[in-house]
Amino acid sequence: MNRSTTDVFEDHLKLRVEGDLETDLQRNYSETVILLTENSNAQGYGAMRMSARRLAEQLPNGSFEFLSKQVNGPFALLIWRAESDLFNVIGGADSFLIENGKIRMQTIHYQLVSNKEG
Repeated sequence: MNRSTTDVFEDHLKLRVEGDLETDLQRNYSETVILLTENSNAQGYGAMRMSARRLAEQLPNGSFEFLSKQVNGPFALLIWRAESDLFNVIGGADSFLIENGKIRMQTIHYQLVSNKEG
């Protein structure tokens, strides 16, 4: 039995908050997932690991807040923001295509702003 879009989406968010990228990849992502961002047009688990590593570097000790979650059929949208020791994120938006219990495509967009006094 396939998990619903909501099941996959919520499990993905839970595992990322817990910092368990590898379980998230194995359980929730297609091996051929497409990742589209402002700077990336990549595919596969390696693309997702690179993206997670980049986010961790940009947001050391980051805390994330999920502002809105929407699901419609195979599509999901997450609106988020974050604070960290280095940067804050405003206007974070991730979109997903989830089919047959796996994330097949994800887009990620966010704006970094320094939280240091200039």
